[in-house]
Amino acid sequence: MKRTIIIRDADASAPSAAPAVPGGPQTRSHKARAVLTVLCALIADGLQWVLPFLWPVWDGAMVIAILVLWGRRWEILLAVIPELIPGVELAPTWTIFAGYLVLGRRSGKPSAK
Repeated sequence: MKRTIIIRDADASAPSAAPAVPGGPQTRSHKARAVLTVLCALIADGLQWVLPFLWPVWDGAMVIAILVLWGRRWEILLAVIPELIPGVELAPTWTIFAGYLVLGRRSGKPSAK
């Protein structure tokens, strides 16, 4: 008699995955990701006021930070487009976008990964 063993990786988004326990590792990693995102956004927006001639560097670093922390998301365009408009780039768009990411995930909206 032949037996077939099927092995597959557990996926966090799969319905068979165990739900996150309050205070568990998934909650801690989300809090750390949220804190890092807001911290990076505040630094990027602050540096745009202090050294505005280096805005492409700050914006590029922020895009890379968002991609590393949150993965590929189409919403990044919502923050990048105002940064390309002269005069508007001094608005705190990265901080607003970080708030959108953090509060959007907290309210239970599905992730667009």
